[in-house]
Amino acid sequence: MPSVLSDRVRSIADWLLLEGNTLYDIDLLFTQLVDRVERAGIPIGRVSLNLELLHPEVVGEGRVWLHGQTTGFHRLNRVDTDMGEYLQSPVRRVDDTGQPFRVDLLRQDADMPLLARLRREGYLDYYIVPIQVQDRHRSAAMSFAARLRPFNEEDIRDLGHVVALVSPILEARVIRNLARDLLATYLGQGAGDRVYAGQISRGDADSIFAAILFCDLRNFTRFTADNLSSAVVERLNHWFDLAVDAVEAHGGEVLKFMGDGMLAIFPADMLNPREACGHALAAAATLHLAVSDWNMRCPPGQLPIDYGLSLHLGHVAFGNIGGRRRLDFTVVGPAVNLASRLLDVAKALDSHFVVSTAFAGCSGRPMRSLGVHPVRGLDQPEEIFVPC
Repeated sequence: MPSVLSDRVRSIADWLLLEGNTLYDIDLLFTQLVDRVERAGIPIGRVSLNLELLHPEVVGEGRVWLHGQTTGFHRLNRVDTDMGEYLQSPVRRVDDTGQPFRVDLLRQDADMPLLARLRREGYLDYYIVPIQVQDRHRSAAMSFAARLRPFNEEDIRDLGHVVALVSPILEARVIRNLARDLLATYLGQGAGDRVYAGQISRGDADSIFAAILFCDLRNFTRFTADNLSSAVVERLNHWFDLAVDAVEAHGGEVLKFMGDGMLAIFPADMLNPREACGHALAAAATLHLAVSDWNMRCPPGQLPIDYGLSLHLGHVAFGNIGGRRRLDFTVVGPAVNLASRLLDVAKALDSHFVVSTAFAGCSGRPMRSLGVHPVRGLDQPEEIFVPC
């Protein structure tokens, strides 16, 4: 492919260098780029951008520009994605070969379902180009379908140049999104945002006021002894699905999984303590309903879920703790210790759900005292409450 850019591609290159490079939103970058390609006189009627992601729930995402229409966006979920469609697609072809792929839809057989559909819709030519990225484990491609007339050799050359020009800009945006997705997945959204923003030094922590939630499965030690590891992992995932969904539905942030236990917070820095307590109580109620529903519908052979949950309110240190090269972003402090130890009290009282004196006093909700009880590791006993 000649290295000299045509005049129409040079104007697009200038835009990418001076303006497009400042667009951090992939949708906006893609739409404005394609609009310029069309205005340059290349007879495109359809353009797609396909990007593979590194995400626990999503395989990849796609964008489709159609002449005269709003750009469409879709994500491919890992659970319900039809891999058969991918295996018979032009994207698979360029993934395997690493080379562009062109089909004259008027004269050549369109033996792929997508190409057959494009021919029926009146497109005349199809050209797909792999986006060259440094991470060879990720696939990315941009395709172009011609309307009005087939592509000529100048069009094909210029489209290849356009993809080469935009590839490093797209890769930078994709890496940025991958980093944020991974941080949110493994650290939680709030903690991930703080790390991405540069809060990465060991000991770098903020003091925040928050409602603290601990919960764990009961009788799980016996379950692990009696079942294969695959069944243990499956049960943990069922449990954490319910617990995480309940917390996140009410604005909480899950910070840590510890065996069968989970730590979450409901920050009160932007709210008053009563509102934070209200969100935590709503999450506890949602979890209780979800567990009850799951227990009613649990498949044959599955044991019902039994769990404990505790709530406390107090100041915590929220930040980086660990070794020099291996850090954890979490909360620590006396308030966290008390919230954790209340799970033992709840179990001893045969109660699913207990709250501390501080939480009960700030919640503004009617509470019933279960009496004063010793708390392991603390000098003073604690009065324990449950919502009325």
